[in-house]
Amino acid sequence: MDKITEYCTGCRACEQLCAHHAIEMKPDKEGFLSAYIDRDKCVDCGLCQNRCPQNALIQKSKPLMSFAVRDKNAEELKISASGGAFAAAARVILQRGGVIVGAAYHDDMTVGHFVVDRLEDLHKVQSSKYVQSNTEATYSQVKALLINGREVLYSGTPCQIGGLRAYLRKDYDTLYTMDLICHGVASPKLFAKYLIWLGGKMKGKIIGYDFRDKSCGWGLDYMSKTKTKTKTKTKPSTLDPYYYHFLEGTTYRECCYRCNYCTKERVGDITIGDYWGVEKEHPEFYSAKGVSCFLVNSEKGMRLWNLIKSEFYFLESTFEQVARANHNLSHPTKRTSRRDSIYLHIDDMDVNEYFATQLAIPFNLKARVKLLLPKWLKIWIKKNK
Repeated sequence: MDKITEYCTGCRACEQLCAHHAIEMKPDKEGFLSAYIDRDKCVDCGLCQNRCPQNALIQKSKPLMSFAVRDKNAEELKISASGGAFAAAARVILQRGGVIVGAAYHDDMTVGHFVVDRLEDLHKVQSSKYVQSNTEATYSQVKALLINGREVLYSGTPCQIGGLRAYLRKDYDTLYTMDLICHGVASPKLFAKYLIWLGGKMKGKIIGYDFRDKSCGWGLDYMSKTKTKTKTKTKPSTLDPYYYHFLEGTTYRECCYRCNYCTKERVGDITIGDYWGVEKEHPEFYSAKGVSCFLVNSEKGMRLWNLIKSEFYFLESTFEQVARANHNLSHPTKRTSRRDSIYLHIDDMDVNEYFATQLAIPFNLKARVKLLLPKWLKIWIKKNK
């Protein structure tokens, strides 16, 4: 089988576009889903090549307005990765009878995109998942909903939003797209092996994982929370092999290092993310409970903002202020030589040996000392460094 493009993002647009079912999505050797052409079924119409968002020109736009936001709903804010930007927008769409689409865990802890139409299920698609989500059949599901006049809020990485727009081939007035400020995505195979390794350490099967636990505060440490049937454990990213290497940028999909979406020109109607650096740009708005940035990129984005802004405490900012500490708004993550070997032995090493060698963490005295500091001192250092 032939790959559609060497820089496939795994969005699945081509698979759902092909009327001849000639596209097969298969994991590559690193575990990233990639699109392959079945030549026995292919009629050489060229649709997959022409509509691939890596080949086609997907319209983007510069932000019209930028904000620092924090959800007024304290309970939703607590379980959101930063300031609850997605949760607040999703609540309003659901209350209006619409649906939302976002990344959630399956029962087997794999991550996929889900269509949610009930407010009580919103929590499933909240918070960050630092592994590539499988969009599954959501593009075709969303198209059917839009044809029937439903409002849809679709949240995903910029390449997933680009894939959706390539698949739809037209703009729908009731579709709102929300792209995330994205570092890059790690392999589902690597995440699955990590959960096996972690389960061995915790002596139980992992049944819950939160990449962005905020019990110690937002923006002070990246903390994960892991659950088995009998234990719950929090751990800083600096002491966790999967999390450490994700933040170092060594486990991303190859196309992430040359991402076309890491620019001021945005593919979504809205862009959201952590407002890193808010303590410098807007010290009066900083909160250890979390602050999100919210970029309005289109007229539809402005319409959505006007629908939801009453859900937030907010402050107007600028793109330049937001981008100062959010580097993926201006350029992709830099590929380092460490990426060459990170997946090399993912299949032929014992899981414990693999994480002890390929994903070893260097000793970091500063990070370990920081863990001992009280929360108030961490906040003071963050504001005054």
